[in-house]
Amino acid sequence: MPYAGIEKGQLYLAGDIGGTKTLLGLYSLEGTELVLVRERNFPSKDWQDLTALIQGFLGEIALTPEDITGGCLSLAGPITRNKCFLTNLNRVIDCPALRSSLPLRKPLILVNDLEAMGRGLMDLRAEDLLCLNPSAESPSSSLASSPALSLARPSLNRALIAPGTGLGQAMILADGRVCATEGAHGDYAPCTEQEVRLWRFLAQRYGHVSYERVLSGPGLADLYQFLHWETHSSSAYAPTHDPVSDSIPAPAPIPTPAEIAKRALAGICPLCTEALELFVKILGAEAGNLALRTLAYGGIYLGGGIPPKILPKLQEDGFREAFLAKGRLRDLLAQIPIYVILNERTALLGAAHLAAAAGYSPA
Repeated sequence: MPYAGIEKGQLYLAGDIGGTKTLLGLYSLEGTELVLVRERNFPSKDWQDLTALIQGFLGEIALTPEDITGGCLSLAGPITRNKCFLTNLNRVIDCPALRSSLPLRKPLILVNDLEAMGRGLMDLRAEDLLCLNPSAESPSSSLASSPALSLARPSLNRALIAPGTGLGQAMILADGRVCATEGAHGDYAPCTEQEVRLWRFLAQRYGHVSYERVLSGPGLADLYQFLHWETHSSSAYAPTHDPVSDSIPAPAPIPTPAEIAKRALAGICPLCTEALELFVKILGAEAGNLALRTLAYGGIYLGGGIPPKILPKLQEDGFREAFLAKGRLRDLLAQIPIYVILNERTALLGAAHLAAAAGYSPA
């Protein structure tokens, strides 16, 4: 046997293809449980051919696509007309061609990454989630009655917002269906005079300013540069100013998003702290918008790579106050629990479950 103790017919391929990392996993269905038997993490920028990457992953344990019962890949981009544009990799995946090149026993499933993350929520344990506002939890809306989150039971709407290399959003309906969206590419709406200036700064760079331009790793770096620009500017920002070509020197070297977050949490860089606090407030405001759009009484879930790394800031007042600041509907939002997803394999686990649901045939 190519993999000791595992029968070929029980294996399922799962993938989480993001803008920064590509996570591949091989799962075994043991009874009704999916067990992770192998996992590899690849920098997304290092591969050009997804088929070759997956074939190599399977080849490491002497397997071929034909040995795999089924598979599902979660992709960080919209899937339309049988193509997926990986937004932050600037690559296009041809879905039929990928399926043809990976002839699993059951056809390969391709879904948006937030759809997979939503499915993965079903199998998280209580310790995989951190509630930011415990006072909003109730037996009808959260984990109070069970350590596991059951999306299959008739319940309440939930919503996901996931900042990382990009920004994802999804709605989980009360009946368990997950509806991925591209809402993160909607227009960014400034809430303060400072944010109006931020919008102008970003509009000079990008033209259209979406929430993803702000609430992502690259967005955090842009917030830092905007605040640097404001700190060194001798006059209030005006539309005629061009921060790209102005004589104000850029910070050198420009810290990475991870460095900005670490310095902010360590309290060693006031500009980093200000940038992260602004990021958190805007995230809170958009999470509140999403809660209203979806009436997510079952909870707002913060996924992606960034939230678990900035927990101390999310637990401060700035995030929750921005979340609640919706005028006449403040009291409604106060009833909605907010969770941070701590399990970084949530989308991978969701992809595995989608693969197993489509590919499993009892003996």
